[in-house]
Amino acid sequence: MAILTAGCSGPNQLETAPVKGTVTYKGKPLTFGNVSFRPEAGSPSTGKIQEDGTFTLSTYGDGDGAIIGLNQVSIIATERDAGKEKEADPNTEMTVSKSMIPKKYTSFSTSELTAEVKAEEVNEFTFELND
Repeated sequence: MAILTAGCSGPNQLETAPVKGTVTYKGKPLTFGNVSFRPEAGSPSTGKIQEDGTFTLSTYGDGDGAIIGLNQVSIIATERDAGKEKEADPNTEMTVSKSMIPKKYTSFSTSELTAEVKAEEVNEFTFELND
């Protein structure tokens, strides 16, 4: 069983490179949320935004980065991420959490943010969000 699992994990995975960065909103570090990179082919990568505005991406494993090549970027930061959302009543439907940044950044197709991830290079990006 272990041999079968090991054989499936490597050959079908596209090459990744470490990626880290910072997100700011209105000139200050964004202290919560998630950053996602979507490559032209393969799996997307994600990373949680830390209290200092930094993030580190993971695709297949913790901290392995993003797939090499051009990636579209989306950033989500909601009241839920910020810990500002009221606790939901268990007897009601779950509501969509309100975005704390302009909605255009929450979709790959509208964010207008991209990042070129390169092999064997320092891939550090800064995303400055504005209204």
